[in-house]
Amino acid sequence: MDTSILLNNLKRYWNDPEWWRDIALPFGVRAGVVQPYFEYVEPREEGVEYFDEDWDNLVILDACRYDMFAENNTIEGELEHRISKGSNTEEFLKRNFRGGQFDDVVYVTANPQVDVRLDSPFHDTVSVWRDAWDDEFNTVTPEAMVEATLRAKEEYPNKRIVSHFVQPHYPFIGPRGRELFGEQAGIELSRRMADGEEAKSDHMNVWDMLQRGEIDESTLWEAYEENLRIALPHVERLIDELGGKSVVTSDHGNLVGERPEPCPVPMKMYGHPPGVYADNLVKVPWLVVEGESRRTVFAEERSDESKTGESADEATERLRDLGYLE
Repeated sequence: MDTSILLNNLKRYWNDPEWWRDIALPFGVRAGVVQPYFEYVEPREEGVEYFDEDWDNLVILDACRYDMFAENNTIEGELEHRISKGSNTEEFLKRNFRGGQFDDVVYVTANPQVDVRLDSPFHDTVSVWRDAWDDEFNTVTPEAMVEATLRAKEEYPNKRIVSHFVQPHYPFIGPRGRELFGEQAGIELSRRMADGEEAKSDHMNVWDMLQRGEIDESTLWEAYEENLRIALPHVERLIDELGGKSVVTSDHGNLVGERPEPCPVPMKMYGHPPGVYADNLVKVPWLVVEGESRRTVFAEERSDESKTGESADEATERLRDLGYLE
């Protein structure tokens, strides 16, 4: 939760003591103690350079912790880990791609943050969320991502392909997750940001539900694992059909009621807040799947059909207008 979002909620929850206890106070500790710790006391200098690594296809599973992936993975390959440069998607995007030029890469994304945060640094950006949004699940499904990524490979046979799935990030699309959580916030807030609409969620997000005691940590973990297990067969099919050398990874992890180690603050934290480089937030899977043959890749001038649609400065102004930046 950003400062501006917290302030926007003040009027609604001003007289709610549980909100102050469960949401506002932990936010203050995070902003006043935990983030400064990671900035000044123990900054994380290391981090994987995603585009310096050797791959033809990079599959990003949003918000997928290393340990959760290791316990549930069904795809054959060599599993390692890497340290991400960001503790949320915005930081991941800015620290890896902002200011760069990647004319040999096509970025296929279900996450609208790619469109909001970046100034079209790729040969093309395919914004699957624009055309394949699932209103029932309030997200983009793994099936839609597979089909869109395969179409991109056909259109751009000599480019490296990034395929950024939403899952295992909520909303939970499996039967158990939907039974446990019912109506839940998805990534509609990011979608509305990218479309220039009022940036709001339709329902409470799962981290706020957890902090307010409406669900417990084991329930959340169960639903997250189900989301991951739903996505993995589709990822495996995608890798098989794309060919070449593939890597399956994540942009960041999550905290599920854990201390933000190595920070010594004795407080449970949840989700993936910015500027908190705790081990379980930045340690991500790195599954290498060798293909039978490698793709011939070369850079070309960026496509005029790029779907990002706005510059970084315009995106910043849009976020400021929507109350997300001061």
